[in-house]
Order: sequence, then C-alpha cells, then structure tokens
Amino acid sequence: MKQYHLVVLVHGLWGNTSHFDYIVDALRKHAEKYWSDEENQLLVYTTTLNEGFRTYDGIDVCGFRVAEEIADKIDTFEETSQITKFSLVGYSLGGLMARYALGILYKKVFFEKRRIELINFTTFCTPHVGVLAPGKNFAVNVFNRVVPWLLGNSGKQMFLKDSVRNHGLRAKEEPLIYLMSHEDSVFFKALQSFKNKTLYANVINDKRTAWWTAGISLNDPFFDINEFNGTKAFQYVPGYETVVVDRNQPIVISKVQSYNIDDEVEKNGEIDSNPDEQLHDFFFLNYWFAKMCRWIVVICTLSITAPLILAWKIAQSSMEMTISAVRVTRFLNTYSTQLLQDFFVISAPGPSSAQENAGENPGNNVEEADNMDVDGVHHHDNELVNIRPSSSGSSSLRSIQTQNTNNYNMLGKSLNDQADHLMESIYDAIERKDIHAGFLQESSSGSGVKRSEDNVLVVSIRELENQTTEQLNSKHAFDMEELIDNLQLDISPRQVNIIKSLNKIHWNKFPIYIRKTSCAHACAVMRQQDPLFEEGKIVVKHWIEKGFQIS
Repeated sequence: MKQYHLVVLVHGLWGNTSHFDYIVDALRKHAEKYWSDEENQLLVYTTTLNEGFRTYDGIDVCGFRVAEEIADKIDTFEETSQITKFSLVGYSLGGLMARYALGILYKKVFFEKRRIELINFTTFCTPHVGVLAPGKNFAVNVFNRVVPWLLGNSGKQMFLKDSVRNHGLRAKEEPLIYLMSHEDSVFFKALQSFKNKTLYANVINDKRTAWWTAGISLNDPFFDINEFNGTKAFQYVPGYETVVVDRNQPIVISKVQSYNIDDEVEKNGEIDSNPDEQLHDFFFLNYWFAKMCRWIVVICTLSITAPLILAWKIAQSSMEMTISAVRVTRFLNTYSTQLLQDFFVISAPGPSSAQENAGENPGNNVEEADNMDVDGVHHHDNELVNIRPSSSGSSSLRSIQTQNTNNYNMLGKSLNDQADHLMESIYDAIERKDIHAGFLQESSSGSGVKRSEDNVLVVSIRELENQTTEQLNSKHAFDMEELIDNLQLDISPRQVNIIKSLNKIHWNKFPIYIRKTSCAHACAVMRQQDPLFEEGKIVVKHWIEKGFQIS
C-alpha cells in the first residue's frame, strides 16, 4: 500500500483556492523531482469550504470547517491508501483558521489514533497577534473601533474585540486569539506536536500583517526601512539574497548624531553651529513631510475611488454580514455540540496510553478511541463527537459553497484588491511613531562594529522578538535607551502576552523584504500572476527548499 504525505493549504480573508495555484504547482514539481518514489508520495489539497465571504463567519466556525475537510479528506483517502505524514499551511487569516482546526483535531486525538506523523506547520503573513493597530492617537482609536464591524465575526476576533467563554476549569471570557495563545490550551499543544514550525512575514508594505504580528515580535527592527534604503541593511539567507532575511544576523542601529548629512542639507556649504539641533530639525521635517505625503495619498485615493469602493463595500459588507449572521446561526444550531467547549488540556495521556489500552482490549480499540478525547474523557453514545458531519452533510455544505462562490466574480475581486490598497494606505497614514533617534546602517559595516561602541546598537532581529525595552536597556547599557526606543511598539498588554507565549514555541522565522511591489501581502505567496511578483517566487522557492521537510 502506498504511503502519502498530505499537505493541506488554507487561504485567507475573501480568499479562494486559486490563491495557492502557484504554490501547489511549485510544490508538486519539486516533489516529483526530489521526493516522490513508488511507495512514498506527496498529496496536496486546498480547502474549499471557506471561500469568498464565508471567511466573515469567524475563526472558530471557519476553523471547524477546515477540521471537517482535513478529517474527511484523510478518512476518504485511507479507504484505498495510507496517509502517514501531515503538513498544514495557512496564508493570512487562514493561519488562524488552521490553528483553530488543529485544536479541534488535537482534542479528538485525531492524528494520534491514526498514527499520522505531524511534520510541517507553516504560516505566510498570518496575524498571530491580531490586527489591532498599535498606538493610542485619535486616528488609531477610530480605526480600531470601526473596522472590526465591517468584517463580520472574523473582524471582531482579529481585532480582539470578541469574548469567548471557556466552559472548562478556567471558565472566563477572553478574546479567541488571546485564548488560543495560552500554553495549556489545545491550540498551543497542537502546534507543539509538529516537528517543524515555520513562518514568513513581510518587512514592509504589509501593515495589516506587519512583522510584529506575523513574525510574533515585541519590537519593530524595521522602523526605518522602506523600498529604497534596506537592501544593504540586512544579511540574507544564502541563495535567496535581498528577499529572505537571516534573522540570526545582527543589524546595526546608529544614533542620528553619527549620520553624515548629505549634500542636500549642506548645499550652502555651511554647517550649523549646533549640529544636533540641525539633525533633529532635518529628521523632524523629513518625518512630517513623509506623513503629509501619506495622508495626501489617502485623500487622493478617497477622492478618486471612494464613490465606487465605499458605496460598493458598505452595501456588500452589510449584505454579506447579514448573510454571515444567518449562516453562522444555522451552523451553530446544527453543529454546536461538535464545537470545542473546553479549550484546555487537563491531563493529556502519554503516547503509550492508547497502545496499552489496545493491548488489553484489542477488539474494542477503535471503538474505544473514537469515544475518547485528549483528556481521556469518554463520551456517551448519544453525544455527537465526530468533528465533521456525515458524508451527506459534507456534500450539502459543498453544494451550498458552490452556489455562494458565484458571488466571488471578477468585479468583486477587483474591488477587493482596491479595498486592500485603501486599507494599507490608511494603516500607513494613521501609524504614529516618535521622531527617529536612529537609523539602520549597512549590515556589512556591522561586522567591524563593537557592541559597546558609542552611538551604535548591534543586535539580532531574533534577540528583539521577545525582549522588552527594559531587558534590552539592561543588556546593552542604559546609554542605548534612545536607540532602543525606536524599536518599541505601543501594543496592548494582551498582545504582549500573546507574543511572549507563542514565542515559547520553537519557530523558524523568516522576514521577507519585498520591494518591487506595494502588494507585498499578495506577492508573498504569489497569489496571482503579476510581473512585479518575482520576489514572491523566491519566497516560495525558499519555503519548498529550506522551510518544508518531507519527513
């Protein structure tokens, strides 16, 4: 009997299966050339039950559908062959759906019962910490209050505006994304079960899923980077230069005082008697000039495209959220008993427990396992314990999905892309940072710079992921405080806790520096064919060759 390694791909908000066409093709070609043999082959499947506006239904409901598809695919396929290895890939919101699905499957001991080895868990541009914009200024507050209500249940959950009640021993209400980060939750335990955990996150041009949330970082090492000034600021993974950044290598942050003012500042041939004041004025004016330009872009975009986009988006969102509310209500009425009620592991049995039970009572092993979850709790026969509906129910779900997919037409796709651009420009405009006291030097110069040298902070991107400002000041001497403040993010205490918790998992993290297009979020997975997306091919190539393990 042939043995298969199943790879399941989960798209993001407003997504559909075509978003993974390039990845599927590249993965299959690489597998045929290097991995597949007569007995071991790769099987790639893209989920279909959450296409289009069904992604509004919520991370939990969409995650349930993903779990249903995974289980259905595995059980159907194993009627003729055997799946021995499993990998899961999530893009954008799809990464959160995938994590929720894994929690359900882990709670039901789904993979362990079938002796399926968990190999790769990968996310591309997934907001693991949510998308609540950092900061407390007026524009940020308005944005964080209004936008969640335009994206259905998923919007509220991504902005940490929801409340989920856990019915187990820790019975209290918390935002779902925050709850999913707890170390004793089934979601956290499920992630730990994978041999290889990898994530990719954009350095620039992706404010909604910026490095701090998609890369799970307390600090922003890319505060000074744009399309033009960062090529020499980083060291890259060999063979994937100027795109895939090596986070283990140091970056060099210099104080403004060490900056050589260019000819445009010194064009009169005279230097001000107070260079510190001159430099401060230069960076102050430069910051506010850039800020004004961003708002001009937003205003122009609103003036030119707003009548079409806003009218369409408001009408569409209102209609789709109403449809989503009805759909979720009907979904919960049918499957509420199958959704997770207790998110935490009380006493997970060791790997040998099931085998010992099998040895004692081999004839009842399968039946016994099907009625037991990860806590060793037996369910009564009259309880609905399957994580997916029956075959007829599955067919019904797919039939409904096929009808709804017609809503995702070319006009809708085009307008969604325009809405993406508008949202990104608004994110960029509302972002508020203190005037920079530092900037990133060329990384090549970092090799000869001592960490103790005045006016220079040498630190790796990895080091910045889980250390607070106080910890960094203590480690690098307090005279570096002005430089370290550049890295700080004004995020909520809950977001800080999510980051600290998820960073206890061993991740292989890869910052990606996409410069040739402003659509870095789409480019990262080659969401569509575009002549400006060549850097996305490098990202996918790196994942297949270095980030994906076949066994």
